[in-house]
Amino acid sequence: MNLLRTALRGLFREKANSFINLAGLALGITGSLVLFLVIRHSISYDTYHTNVDRIYRVVSKAKGNTGDTFTAGIQVALPEAFRADFPEAEAVVFTAYRAGSIIAVPQRQGEAKRYEEDKGVVFTEPSFFQVFDRKILSGDAPHGLDDPNEAIISRRLALKYFGREDAVGEVVRHDTIEYTITAVMEDHPANTDLPFDLMLSQVTLRTWWNELGWNNVNGDDQCYFLLSEKATLADVEARMDAFVTKYVGEDNPQERDFLLQPLREVHTDERFSNYSRSVASPGMMTGLSIVGIFLLATAVINFINLTTAASIKRAREVGIRKSLGSSRGQLVIQFLSETFLITAAAAVLSLAGAQLFLQFLNSFLQTAVSLSLADPYVMGYLLLITTGITLLAGLYPAAAVSAYRPALALRNMLADRTSSGYTLRRTLVVVQFFISQFFIIGCIVIVQQMDFIQRQDLGFARDAVVIVPLKTGQVNDIAVRTLKHDISQMPGVGQVSLNSAPPSSGMRMSTTVQLAGAEQEYFTDIKYADGDYMQLYDLQLVAGRPLADLDTMAALVVNEKFARTVGFTDPGTIVGEQLSFWGRTLPVVGVVKDFHVTSLRSAIDPVMLINNLTGYRSLSIKVSGTDVPQTLRQIEARWQKTYADGIFHYQFLDDQIASFYDGQQKALTMLGIFASLAIAIGCLGLFGLATYLANRKTKEVGVRKVLGATIGSILLMFSKEYARLVLIGFVLASAASWFLMQKYLEQFAYRITPGVGTFLIGLGVTCVIALVTVGHRSLQAATANPVDSLRAE
Repeated sequence: MNLLRTALRGLFREKANSFINLAGLALGITGSLVLFLVIRHSISYDTYHTNVDRIYRVVSKAKGNTGDTFTAGIQVALPEAFRADFPEAEAVVFTAYRAGSIIAVPQRQGEAKRYEEDKGVVFTEPSFFQVFDRKILSGDAPHGLDDPNEAIISRRLALKYFGREDAVGEVVRHDTIEYTITAVMEDHPANTDLPFDLMLSQVTLRTWWNELGWNNVNGDDQCYFLLSEKATLADVEARMDAFVTKYVGEDNPQERDFLLQPLREVHTDERFSNYSRSVASPGMMTGLSIVGIFLLATAVINFINLTTAASIKRAREVGIRKSLGSSRGQLVIQFLSETFLITAAAAVLSLAGAQLFLQFLNSFLQTAVSLSLADPYVMGYLLLITTGITLLAGLYPAAAVSAYRPALALRNMLADRTSSGYTLRRTLVVVQFFISQFFIIGCIVIVQQMDFIQRQDLGFARDAVVIVPLKTGQVNDIAVRTLKHDISQMPGVGQVSLNSAPPSSGMRMSTTVQLAGAEQEYFTDIKYADGDYMQLYDLQLVAGRPLADLDTMAALVVNEKFARTVGFTDPGTIVGEQLSFWGRTLPVVGVVKDFHVTSLRSAIDPVMLINNLTGYRSLSIKVSGTDVPQTLRQIEARWQKTYADGIFHYQFLDDQIASFYDGQQKALTMLGIFASLAIAIGCLGLFGLATYLANRKTKEVGVRKVLGATIGSILLMFSKEYARLVLIGFVLASAASWFLMQKYLEQFAYRITPGVGTFLIGLGVTCVIALVTVGHRSLQAATANPVDSLRAE
């Protein structure tokens, strides 16, 4: 108790120093705690399933134009074949996810209520509940999806659609088919890649699935299985080659293969997608861990610098205590107790800080990371951090201060280069400068890369283009043509095009093609487009003619990349050649300049444009004039006449393209926030160094001023102490950031090359921060009254 009282008294005596130490540690622990929670949340996806270590996903690999391609999608016929050929699979389940579904809820009176579900709708089988843990709250779980037109709904959707949890027997409509709810299940947790809220019986569309067979691969059609306890994964993998040969055929030009992916890796394997539309790669987890360690390291260094700076003022206290019989061990315990109190207080403050930060983070990143004191991992992390920081940050200052010789301490005759670890202290400051400049340079590089991407010519016109989805299959082809015609006649509307997707889109279709009479197959993207597509998007024709405005496939237009890929050095010479695909042969009638079909992380791919009215999925509308909102209202009214049961929505193409880089922009924002934390803590460390120098050189400053030194010369004297440290930190940070930023930029096919200017900007920013931080304290020492300075010691 006496030790505690003494420690508290010491902290309150140095209020300013204690507050700065507390603030620095609280910022560092808050940042690291948030990152710890994010990492833990990311690696916890679907680990709650009882049989998680026996659950696998069947994924696909095939040969592309420039290497292997990977997809989580499988042919719809695979699950049944896998079930028959592999008795090692205790249960097999097919899942066909349908994001963006329109769900109608019939009403006793009036029109049905319609809901657009951006996620959560899936066609699946009863075996889902054998493979995965999902508690049924009411209804028939084992047989809830056995028959056609059956559905199982989550508690959340039951409350949303019907206002009550007991929804068994109610009806919902998907597309034009009605489904009767047979069971209500618990809501899915946040940390799952199976975010299903409405399960529809897969057998409802059995005929349609059977027609697709082995001829189609959709990334959202996936297959999971539960491996028997008596079997091993090697047993299954040993027969996969024979399985591929049996169903894909010996003639397998794409070299298609099926891989078995553990459920634990579904959220972390960058090669494949998942239903949550997010992947936490091991590289990203490592990067976040490094950032968290940097934040803690900066906070610890800051504490050591401030404590050693303040130790000069406590020299006489140490001398008196030693003269009165205190041992060095007692003094070490005393100073460690003070460090523990500050660290514990900072840990408590970090809980509040992390909770506030998570509110922003979850909203910004659309995640559900939570902080719970009941979580043993959280409490264990805080205990480990508190203990570790107490020892790391407190042991050296405690050992250094307690080692003061009483006679020298009482007379303030401690040597600068021996009393407080001259070399170690400056080394720690260099590390702080290294961390701060590393973050600054990293932010600058990412900003420059994002600016570079936004200024790139994508090869097509994208300004003032509105994308409006079509609800295919609900109306006949004539109605779709009429819809296009009516919209094109509206004021404020320029060209209108029916197509499967804009030139650059997240929705991609691909296939393999052959030159007629040749055996070599090539992968290419396909875009269904009408006769107005090329003009609306200003696709530049370099040879041949554009597409005619037909409803059926009759001819092809390809891009330059396609021509070069299939062997034509001069792209124009491919015009007139015949291409074979899907059991038909069509002529190439035109070639357009290359354009990007996806983000600039990828190189330009081969593309062919073709008419196909039944494949059109959207309207591209060029809007003009000053009253765009009124034009959009008119388009909505006309669209609603065609799709009475649909929900109208639109997106500007510019916004759609910008969404390709949402992850990069969010990563930049997060890096900027944590960089600001590191810089803020580093500034406190700089302030500690300036305070230390001012305390040590008080008498020297007084003597210099009496002898005629100017304020400028004294400021220069102080600046020399940290200027060389800034430069050393800059050299180290430049090397490290150059290496890591090269790794970051490698993910972009089109990227900047960081130049000397980028690193000099980082140095300049650091110098400005350093000057602002230490300038006030140095100026205060330089302008002090010489009489007071000489009397200070």
